[in-house]
Amino acid sequence: MTSRPPSLRKFTAPSVVLASLLLATACASAPTRPPVSIGSGQPRVDPVTGERLPEEAAITEEATDGFVRGDGGLTPPFMVGKDVKRAAVLLPFSHPTANVRAEAEAMLAGIELALFENGGTDFLILPKDTAGRASTAEARADEAIDEGVDIILGPLFGAEVTPVKDAVNREQIPVVAFSNDRTVAGGGSYLASVMPEEEVVRIMGYAASRGTRTFAFLGPDSAYGRQVETAMRAEAAKNGWTIIGAGFYDPSTSASSEVSRVAKLIKAESSQVGLLIPERGTKLLSIAPLLVVNGIDPGRTRFLGTSIWDDSAIWREPALAGALYSAVDPDNMTTFKDTYRRIYGRAPTDLAAAAYDAAALAITLAGENNMKHGGVTDPDGFMGVNGLFRFRLDGTSERGLAVKEIRQSGASVVEKGVTRFPPGGS
Repeated sequence: MTSRPPSLRKFTAPSVVLASLLLATACASAPTRPPVSIGSGQPRVDPVTGERLPEEAAITEEATDGFVRGDGGLTPPFMVGKDVKRAAVLLPFSHPTANVRAEAEAMLAGIELALFENGGTDFLILPKDTAGRASTAEARADEAIDEGVDIILGPLFGAEVTPVKDAVNREQIPVVAFSNDRTVAGGGSYLASVMPEEEVVRIMGYAASRGTRTFAFLGPDSAYGRQVETAMRAEAAKNGWTIIGAGFYDPSTSASSEVSRVAKLIKAESSQVGLLIPERGTKLLSIAPLLVVNGIDPGRTRFLGTSIWDDSAIWREPALAGALYSAVDPDNMTTFKDTYRRIYGRAPTDLAAAAYDAAALAITLAGENNMKHGGVTDPDGFMGVNGLFRFRLDGTSERGLAVKEIRQSGASVVEKGVTRFPPGGS
């Protein structure tokens, strides 16, 4: 990993406290609602010199000994006298799985970048380690209450969300979590991850608008596969579309038998079929040509996917030519990815982008003195690096997703995501 600029310290422990120390003179004015622009992932620069502005300081746990509670919450000495707004970040920094720890680091980096772009001189971030355990997450939430936080960003896992929101509900503190398990949404928690259900609604709606109203499913027998298939059936039922069948295969073995069975169902149909395949990587690269071998004509059957298809490694497969999938609109995401890579020396994860948007949302609401449930659920929504989004009252998010088509030259946007929601909530 390449080194960060000297002024951007590396976070070596989850107990660090991040305080934004940005120059107020460079704050850009937000556009009139709707929606609120909460950032593009592009760090601010001095309008005169063109140099990057100072970024937030990293304060070690030992340095918190001098903190005071003059306003009823944890306050570093240089913030005394300010109307400090606080956000706790609950992530599994010490999880036993290395990939999860790396994801937590990437998400904290996304939050750091949001502070660098959007933060003022009175916004404080308090990272806390949940270790991925529900009981630990609940204890960290109790600590956050004691420290006077206004909002909680995290936790990551669905099992952690319920105890956290239960702990903070008596204080009416919003919880913006990163799980994609919609069963833990609501009751004071809002899910900032891009939900599979939203991707399914988007891609099926686009296919239907182009004349495909008969669908089939072929995917892994996993929690994700079941979640996508359930969403597909619900969307079809809502709109009066037809589902001709579904095939689930063991992710660890060959999918050939289910491919053959689903192919027979499709070939028996006289109308065009949209086949939803929520699979990725080498598994998808084996399934797509196998469908063609089983007699599926890609000209009559439209292969449909979710955002896990947004991977250049699969785009050269001839069987996927013309296939469609839903994904976040790439306009702001491109800038975010370039900036993140330049600063941290690696590409951001999807959840790093979600964490950026969650932090930028918190900073925006802090500037409006509206870090409340009503602020989080603003029906006009927000424009972040993941595009347009808003939180429903049930805690799920609505997204302005784009649709991409796989072509010989790569994946191209065929329909951009909306930039403004219709009036009122959804």
